[in-house]
Amino acid sequence: MWIVTIRSPKGEPREYVLKPGKTVIGRKSDSDIPLPDESASRAHAEIVLDPTDQHIIISDAGSTNGTFVNRERLVQPRRVGPEDQIRIGQHVLTVSRRDTEPKLNSAHTLPGTQPLTRDLLLESLDHHAVLMYEVSSRLNTVIDLETALREVSDLMRVAMGADKCQVILSERFSLLHDLGFPISIARMALDQRSAVIIPDAQADPQLGKSTLLMRIRSAMCVPVMSGEKVMALIYVYKTRPLARPFDQSDLQLAVAISHQASLTIQRTRLLEHVRKEQRIRQLLQRFLSPPEAEYLLQDYLKTGSLPSLSEKAVTVVFADLVDSTGLAERIGAKRFSEILSRYYQQMTDVVFEHGGLLNKYLGDGIMAVFGVTSQQPEAENRAIQASLEMLQRLESIRIAEGEHVDMGVGINSGTTMAGYVGTDERVEFTVLGDVVNVANRLQTLARPNRIIVGPYTFEQVTEKAESHGYRLQSIGQVEVRGRIQAIEAFEVLRL
Repeated sequence: MWIVTIRSPKGEPREYVLKPGKTVIGRKSDSDIPLPDESASRAHAEIVLDPTDQHIIISDAGSTNGTFVNRERLVQPRRVGPEDQIRIGQHVLTVSRRDTEPKLNSAHTLPGTQPLTRDLLLESLDHHAVLMYEVSSRLNTVIDLETALREVSDLMRVAMGADKCQVILSERFSLLHDLGFPISIARMALDQRSAVIIPDAQADPQLGKSTLLMRIRSAMCVPVMSGEKVMALIYVYKTRPLARPFDQSDLQLAVAISHQASLTIQRTRLLEHVRKEQRIRQLLQRFLSPPEAEYLLQDYLKTGSLPSLSEKAVTVVFADLVDSTGLAERIGAKRFSEILSRYYQQMTDVVFEHGGLLNKYLGDGIMAVFGVTSQQPEAENRAIQASLEMLQRLESIRIAEGEHVDMGVGINSGTTMAGYVGTDERVEFTVLGDVVNVANRLQTLARPNRIIVGPYTFEQVTEKAESHGYRLQSIGQVEVRGRIQAIEAFEVLRL
């Protein structure tokens, strides 16, 4: 009688007795020989046993991925025997003849068959191809580095029939000894930039005491390369006394997997970089216009961090609705929230259009900062131009909503402690110092729909003010809460 034996990288082999006539092989569960393989078609191939001369003929049943005999795709029916290997997807089939008929279970499989070991699989290049297909399929779905390292480790350990596999990234090479990684083997792989195989680690005089203490019988160390750079080391070893030593076939497979691992590590790192870039861009666009956010993002990508708190000359703008409490009481909370939402949107657009940073919303006002980046000069003038446009936008809101809405604006310039604080997941821009306090105080002094600026802002813009369409007029000395000395303040008047 003829037996079909099916082996796969996972699980034990299955055996089926061929009956005279046609036997259908496919992914359908009711096939004569079912193959639970996504690469197999529902009706993939047919085997015909001639009861007269006991010849076996196999043919492909129009499958999508093909049937292979001895690595050649089947294009027409072909006679096969015990010396041939048939591959369908990740499964390898062989036929053999036996003189006695075994006792069959209900599924027509032979119980008590010898488990399929990796040692048997690695005797065939076809099985190498099956293993690499499995490795590629699993690693191609990985999207984060930690999972990638774990998958590579698991795949190598199972593929090699090893007891342990470690994948160590280059940034952790200094910790090899602490991680229980034999330094002598690692040094050979790093120095030679090539894979190292130690068939009998216990008898190798080049190895240190660590291999003896760890009872390592056979070991391999494979560098994961990116060009000339070693990205990681893959260390595989066996400790079982009767385990088959690693051989050249194992080494070839390990090197092939290391190439796939290199691509996976590079891809996951790139994905992490892209995800981080997107996260930082979204954070920055909360405060900045898209061009300013992109400018700061590029700086972040070069330096690896956002500007931390440091001394910086900036211009701070406070804009606040006048008597918003009375307005809310008069028109109701719902109507007021609609007007406030429109106000926030219009003021934010103005700040971004003039290259400012929206620091925060303040109940019924905003705080903006100009001069955070060096991309756009004349921060003081841009702050004033933005404030003038805010008043124009407020007038359009007043007309559209049919409500009397007023606003006061305070502007001050000078040296502050400014920068980003927080983490990659949550970051805030902070401005500290007397400049901020004065700007806030000037806003409270501004009459409805007026803009008041401090002395340093005045000094920076007074010579070119008229060319920009406005002039400044002193309103005298003003007291600022928290300051000993009064300061001179100026009102911005449109020409």
